[in-house]
Amino acid sequence: MLARLLVRLHSLLPLLTLSRLAARAARFRGPGGLLIRAFARIYSINTAEAAKPVPQGYASLGEFFARELKPGARHPDGGEERVACPADGLLTQFGSISDALLPEGKGVRYSMEQLLGGPRCAQPYKHGRFAVIYLRPSDYHRVHMPMSGQLREIVYLPGQRLPVKPAVIKAMPSTLATNERVALHFDAAGGKFCVVMVGALNVGSISTAFGIRTDANVPEVRTRWRFPGPSGEKRNRGDDLAHFRLGSTVVLTATQGLADWLPERREGEEVRCGQALGRRLSAPA
Repeated sequence: MLARLLVRLHSLLPLLTLSRLAARAARFRGPGGLLIRAFARIYSINTAEAAKPVPQGYASLGEFFARELKPGARHPDGGEERVACPADGLLTQFGSISDALLPEGKGVRYSMEQLLGGPRCAQPYKHGRFAVIYLRPSDYHRVHMPMSGQLREIVYLPGQRLPVKPAVIKAMPSTLATNERVALHFDAAGGKFCVVMVGALNVGSISTAFGIRTDANVPEVRTRWRFPGPSGEKRNRGDDLAHFRLGSTVVLTATQGLADWLPERREGEEVRCGQALGRRLSAPA
């Protein structure tokens, strides 16, 4: 009840304006890294992992939020036969996709078409697998490749910027499919997978490793970039894929027969980027 009330309250607020103000605050270059020091202390961030010294190595909170880590701080477990977790955070949901629907909460569902931007994008994932990872403010906010693959399409889907905390998502399941998001589609040996970057309240921008950034060069209309044949960039498992400036959620989907989740995974557990999330069902190339 409280979560629904919060969602309704947020729906009355100018969320895009608030998010833009948050983005400006994240770019603020305050003296002595005051914002960075305060943020790191409040959220108990392990600054020893950061690639640069904290706070002097970062000109703004936004730069610190999108920080890279020291080599080896995140490394994908196992080999190509494993599906690596794409991000640090909480594994809030995972399972099977039924008839192009994502199950949510007590029998409430929203469609893959809503999430991915239409029937053509959603059709390959019918009866496939999905996982949802919520990135908390304390988490590392770069997203990495869960499997090796070749980029085929990037879809930008404008939308709201409602909060995506697990309690809110339980109350309003469709939030993940109606918030602003960027879906990156890949071909892999034996199938396809998609990494969906879901925006939220106070997310300054979503940036991809392919030069597409929502606060800079993307109009606020549905936009597609297609990469047919050999033009799609190949990325290896564990490679940097995208990042948020101020947190959000990642949804990973895989086609039927490509992957399945490990039996030891549990909803609500804390996961780390690179940790084995699932196993490949088809032989990797």
